[in-house]
Amino acid sequence: MRLINGERVLSKHGFFQITQKVFLRKGNSLLVMKDRKSGFGDLPGGRMDETEFFDDWQVSVRRELEEEMGNKFQYEIEPKPFLIHKHRVTEGNHPCIILAYKGIYKGGEIVLSDEHDFMEWVDIHNYQPESFFEDYMLEAVQIYLKEYA
Repeated sequence: MRLINGERVLSKHGFFQITQKVFLRKGNSLLVMKDRKSGFGDLPGGRMDETEFFDDWQVSVRRELEEEMGNKFQYEIEPKPFLIHKHRVTEGNHPCIILAYKGIYKGGEIVLSDEHDFMEWVDIHNYQPESFFEDYMLEAVQIYLKEYA
């Protein structure tokens, strides 16, 4: 309930998707990818399936990493998100919440799925994400580079 023009009005609760993204590091480098459909910058990870909501969310984020980058590489992910940020899914314009995790690349071969057509390890100390990322994902990357890198 909230007040609008002095009257009590029932709030309209929203429905939001959850996307789990991993800021995957290899030393001082961060893995950035390009989404094939939108052409914009992206990070490893993706949206949680409805059936995964009440399960261990680490299983969901690991499923997304394997779908997007194959199963021939090794990594570690911190168990709890370090950043929560708003986002809007490009396809469908759905409101979404980013749960961001810190990850460490341990080795092996990354094989991109059809969802992405480009990946690059960028230096966290001089990377300028403005020409690659947009909107809320850009904000999340900027926050990471400023406060966590």
